[in-house]
Amino acid sequence: MKHRSLWKIPALVVLVLLAGWTWALAQTQEFSADQILLGPGGEQQTRLYCKADRWRVDATQQGKKMIQIFRLDRKVAWMVIPEDKIYIESPLSADAPPWGETVPGELERKALGEEAVDDHPALKYQVKTSDGEFAHEILVWISKELQVPVKTTSLDGRWGSTLKNIQIGPQPDDLFEVPAGFKQISPPLVR
Repeated sequence: MKHRSLWKIPALVVLVLLAGWTWALAQTQEFSADQILLGPGGEQQTRLYCKADRWRVDATQQGKKMIQIFRLDRKVAWMVIPEDKIYIESPLSADAPPWGETVPGELERKALGEEAVDDHPALKYQVKTSDGEFAHEILVWISKELQVPVKTTSLDGRWGSTLKNIQIGPQPDDLFEVPAGFKQISPPLVR
């Protein structure tokens, strides 16, 4: 089994890092949604499941189903590959989560009014951020009901994330666990 190919920074991982903060978790609302990611590799659809202290992303990458589970309560993230019955565990940094009330590196925010996204009323903002080296400006739509970003896009429209088919309601706890019988492996070194 070749695990090395799983860690060549697939497009999904890059998009997750770019749009990761869009998975801001609602304090009281649980929901699931289709997440449409747009990036250098084109468009990709994932399925997102959220609870107050955990979330999950189901995706297909290079023909393989991959599940990413993030557990704030355990300060851990799992990359699960169902076809191989394996998973990789990595720590979540409690001091720098990729979600919250502000965008990582946010310098300023300008309100642009209200605009619905997939029939969900949202407040639209233009946000200026910095990664320490470069400044960026993005557009963000925050759901008035869920209080989470339902759409994020770069000003030039080359990358972004949109939530569609949002279903508000309780999410089963077992969605946020590694399935029984799966073997933990160490991530291979990337050269």
